[in-house]
Amino acid sequence: MFEKLASTDGSLPLSQHRLVSTAQVEEAREVLSRSLTPLRIQRVAENHNFRLDMNGRHLGRFFFGYNEFATNTVVHLEPMEGKVVLALGQDHDRPSYTEIDDERVSVSTCVGVAISSAHYVRNWRPSRSGLFVLSVPESVLAARLQEITGAAFRGSFAFAPSLDLTSGPGRLLRDLAQALTVELRRDGPDAGKNLFQSLLEDALISVVLGLPGNHSDALEEAPVRDLAPRVVRQAEDYLAAHTSDPISLFDLVALCGCSQASLFAAFKTNRGYTPMQYLAARRLELARQRLLHEPEVTVTQVALDCGFGNHGRFAKAYCERFGERPSQTRARRHGPMRF
Repeated sequence: MFEKLASTDGSLPLSQHRLVSTAQVEEAREVLSRSLTPLRIQRVAENHNFRLDMNGRHLGRFFFGYNEFATNTVVHLEPMEGKVVLALGQDHDRPSYTEIDDERVSVSTCVGVAISSAHYVRNWRPSRSGLFVLSVPESVLAARLQEITGAAFRGSFAFAPSLDLTSGPGRLLRDLAQALTVELRRDGPDAGKNLFQSLLEDALISVVLGLPGNHSDALEEAPVRDLAPRVVRQAEDYLAAHTSDPISLFDLVALCGCSQASLFAAFKTNRGYTPMQYLAARRLELARQRLLHEPEVTVTQVALDCGFGNHGRFAKAYCERFGERPSQTRARRHGPMRF
C-alpha cells in the first residue's frame, strides 16, 4: 500500500494553496466546476453537515489539487470536453466510487480513475474520503505527444477508467503526484515555479500519455524523436549544415538565443560533450568520407575544406578518432598519391 499523500502535521494536503472551505452547495459546485469540469452536486446525506474543503493550484498547463467532503455526497459530472481528469484516492479504508458509463471503479490508494471522453460519470464520495485530482487539457497532451512522436495527434484521448496504482505507469503517476505534493507544500500561493517543479510537471504529462488509452499505438509505432532541449537540437542542426564553414561560438550562442554557459550545460547534460566537440567530430567524419571516396584529393586539401586550419592538429585528431593517419586511410583505399 502506498504512503498517504496527506501532510504529516494533520492538516489537509496542499493546505498552503487553499481554494475554498465552504458549507454552501452552490459555491462548492462553482469551485469544482471551475477547476475540474462542469458538474452538479446531486445528493447530500446531511445538508447541515455539508462542507467542501478544496486545495490546489493551477500550474499553467494543468490543475493539481485535493478535495474532500464532510458528509456523504454524490456528484454528477457533465460530459467531458477537451480535458482529462485523473483521481487518486487518499484513504484505502474509505474508497470513493466512480461510475463511468457502465463501469464502476472503487477509488482508493491502490486504484485511481481516469475520466476522459465518457458520456455518464457519477461519483459517490463518503465523508472525509479525500481525492487528489489532476485535470489536464487534451491540447497539452496532444502537444506533448507530438514532441515525442514527431506526428500530430488527431482525435480525443480515451483512457481505461480504472488505473492500477501499484505497478507500471499508474504507480509512477502516484509517485510523481506524491513528489509534486511535497514540492508544493514548501511554497506559498505566490511562490514562483522552480526547476524541479517544472520537471515534475513535464514528467506527469508524459506519464499520463503512458496510461492505457487509444493513443498507445502512436507511442509504440512512431519513431521516437530526440528529447534533448530545443537549443541542443537547434545547435546540432546548424553545425551539421555548416560543418565546413568557419563557425564562431559567439554566432552559435546568438543563434540559439541563450548564454554560452546554458548551451554548454545543455550539451553536457544531454549529450556528454560540448558543441565544439560535436563540430570537430562532424568534421572528422566528413574528412574521412572524402579521403575514402575522392581519390584525387590531397590530405591537406581535405583538412582545409573541412575546417582544420592546422594540418598537424588535424592529423593528430584524425588518428585519435580512427586509429590511423589521414594519409593511411587514403593510401589504403586508393594507393599512393600520384603527382
